[in-house]
Amino acid sequence: FCPSAAMGNRHISSDLKECALRLWELGWDQLEITQILCVSRSSIYRWRKIFEEFGTPNNSHARIGGRPSIITRAVLTAVHSVYEGAPDLYLKELQFWLAVHHDIAISISALQKTLEQEGLT
Repeated sequence: FCPSAAMGNRHISSDLKECALRLWELGWDQLEITQILCVSRSSIYRWRKIFEEFGTPNNSHARIGGRPSIITRAVLTAVHSVYEGAPDLYLKELQFWLAVHHDIAISISALQKTLEQEGLT
């Protein structure tokens, strides 16, 4: 029996996906596969469909999860320009500038993280 926490969203390796598909192909019962490998039945069906289409149980065309960035690439280009002209600008001032000029509401922590990812700190 799998703990319910193991059945939630989690990263499942390619090896485990391939193992599940191979066991199914060898005639194993789906219930046994789901219990032994702690995966859902719907996942096995999804992996089989992906495997039939791409030859691998991983969909390399799937979008990476997570929130979309608040600041678009165009706005980041503008931020780069602002920093070139005023490298001593405070985060609070940049936050205000983004709100006024680009109608973007962003927290200081999210702004700092974005700037760090862009190498602007």
